[in-house]
Amino acid sequence: MHGRGYTVSKEPTEQQVRNRADQARLYGAPLGDLVDDVTAAFGLTRGRLAEVLGVSAPMLSQLATGQRVKLGNPLAVQRLQGLLELLPDVKAGNTTAQRALATVEATEGGQVLTRTSATSRTPEADAGAARRALQSAAGPEELRAAAELLQLDHPALAKLLRDAAGHP
Repeated sequence: MHGRGYTVSKEPTEQQVRNRADQARLYGAPLGDLVDDVTAAFGLTRGRLAEVLGVSAPMLSQLATGQRVKLGNPLAVQRLQGLLELLPDVKAGNTTAQRALATVEATEGGQVLTRTSATSRTPEADAGAARRALQSAAGPEELRAAAELLQLDHPALAKLLRDAAGHP
């Protein structure tokens, strides 16, 4: 393929081939294949997937093309694994992509630790992450029933459950 005076090769380099083989040993398949499976099933762009994983879009692109071998962020690995575990349920229609994403994004407090995120967390943001996690784990009726059970001994938790169920 030609463009603006230079040739762009679609053939992977020898290093990319080796890197993809290393990825297959580490992750069970080359990351490009896993990224394609997840983006297709969840209806995500690669940019949105990078956001969910907590990596930059250029980093995800380098991983997917085999320019880099592995995800350096343990939370990103954990989130990718979570998406892959939920993939069959999303494909089968047992859960929605939105619900599965909320579950994965709630992993480890729902955010990737950055220099600014450690100081910018608020109780409201934490409560929002907890609410999303609860909504991904149970339906409104189940959340309301749990709130009733906890109301006397743990009123603050009961309120969080009712909020997640959609009734304050």
